[in-house]
Amino acid sequence: MEKIAIITDSCADVAQEYRDKYDIYVLPMVILNGEKEYHDGIDITSQDVYRMQETQDMKTASPTGSDVMEVFSQVHKKGYTHAIVILLASGLSGTCNSVRLLAESEENLTIEVFDSKSGSIGYGAVVVALAQYRDAGLSFEELKKKAAELIQNSFVFFAIGSLDHLEKGGRIGKATAFVGNLMKIKPILSFEKEQGEIFVPAKVHGAKALPAKLQALVDKLIEEHPKQEFMILVADGALPEERDALEQQLKDAYPQMKECLRARIGAALSVYLGSGLLGAGVLFLS
Repeated sequence: MEKIAIITDSCADVAQEYRDKYDIYVLPMVILNGEKEYHDGIDITSQDVYRMQETQDMKTASPTGSDVMEVFSQVHKKGYTHAIVILLASGLSGTCNSVRLLAESEENLTIEVFDSKSGSIGYGAVVVALAQYRDAGLSFEELKKKAAELIQNSFVFFAIGSLDHLEKGGRIGKATAFVGNLMKIKPILSFEKEQGEIFVPAKVHGAKALPAKLQALVDKLIEEHPKQEFMILVADGALPEERDALEQQLKDAYPQMKECLRARIGAALSVYLGSGLLGAGVLFLS
């Protein structure tokens, strides 16, 4: 009989309450600071990263092979026979390719690995939704089809305090970073659906205009998907009060939503995003 595990990486920013409720397994991304090596969410937090960024440059790396195989072993020991793995966009990281290669050598589990083509809550919501569908009784083959659908129907938009860390990490062009910071224009970032690379669908002048613009982007998507069930997504990087206010704003606007998923940006993504992130999105379920 099939028993299906759901696995992701720490950049999905799946809250602990959902990990516990749905037995979701998380591969820790590696954060490098000089000769020191940390594991996201285990021995380093986003607050640690914000502090270190003031004087030091950091890098990230994919979960180690030993960490990946250890999670596969844990899953097998708990009686799982199959696993679906949803990982950070291949346009941002080599994690998906490296885990897929390791999965091919795993003999105790039948594993399907998916490129989320997104970041943070943009695929964290996919992970949670898949766990819900699994618990509702979907088979492994049905979940594979559902995962592909959810990935294409997940949309997230976010703005950050400064573009400098993205530019240093090679995730956004120098010209975009320079112009955005110089002119006090806040680009709103998102992920394209080919490789999950970052693009700029909109811009706002200053932080005060951001919540209304984020809602407008979500509004447009919901209008384009009439009668579809959906989740609302909100996320922040060291802006808890702003996130709470945005969450309430969206709940008031969309009382018909299935639920609202919240995320705080973890350590690995904070290396490139810094503090001051505010984001919103939507995941269409059917």
